[in-house]
This record gives sequence, C-alpha cells and structure tokens, in this order.
Amino acid sequence: MKRLVAVAALLLAGCSVKPPPLLPPDRVESFCGDVRPDAAEITAILSSVSDRIEAGNPYPGDAAVRFDVTHNGGAFAHWTGGQQLYMPYTAQDLGVAGNYLDVTDVALDNQLAGTESRLLYATVETPGGAKQIVLRAYDVTNICAAHATAPDAEGT
Repeated sequence: MKRLVAVAALLLAGCSVKPPPLLPPDRVESFCGDVRPDAAEITAILSSVSDRIEAGNPYPGDAAVRFDVTHNGGAFAHWTGGQQLYMPYTAQDLGVAGNYLDVTDVALDNQLAGTESRLLYATVETPGGAKQIVLRAYDVTNICAAHATAPDAEGT
C-alpha cells in the first residue's frame, strides 16, 4: 500500500503546473552612461526578491525614485503584459487571488541597502489597480557594469 501511495505522489508531482518563466523586460530605460543593462541581469535581480513588502521603507514617490535611479545609475524595466512573479504571501497581502503578482515596472538603482541586498521599486497589478511597492532583492549585481560585477559598498 505504501508503494502505491508513493507512486501516486510521484505521478501527481510530475503532472504539476510549471511556474511561468521570467521574461526579459519589453523596454528598458538605462541611466548607465554608455552601458546598456542586460535584460537577463534585470530578470535575475527581480527573481531574487523576498516575498514581502518592505514595510520599513515606504514607496518614496515617483519623483524620488526617478531621482535615485538617474543619479545612482540604474534602469527602469517595463513589461507590457506584466511579468508574473511567484510571491504568495505578498499577493495575499495585496488582495491578489493566487500566488503570483503581475509586475509591470521595476526601478533598479545601484545603491545597496547594506552589503547583501538592495531595494527595488515595483509596480504591481492588484484588484484595486496598479500599486507601487518596495521589495528587497538579494542579487547585488551592478547592472551598469559592462561585465556584471557586484558593486562595492557605495554601489558603484
């Protein structure tokens, strides 16, 4: 009987739905001088976010985010149809049905929040409309570096 249950569990696991792949942004606004951020690097940073909104760091407003990105070096990434990101707890907090958030825009600058993480600013779709949130990402790649190296303590 145990063997039958184990086989049934394996069959069910093999039939499970795969998560949607992370897609490169449809459009990137770069503030990296002559270097264009690689879409794969942006996607990797987005995939490293923790599944919670940074409550201690409220969204500072569009003008402040644009100032940070343009002065610290970075990029704005835009997805026309939304990038589905697996974040079940954050989706629940925002009233989104299911385990995925639709991310439409992300602002990334090279200013680190400590040595092992950075804050990023995301626009996500919710039942009440688009909402800007702050997330913590653990990929600290310098998206403005020609060969994608980790930034130093000052984010350069």
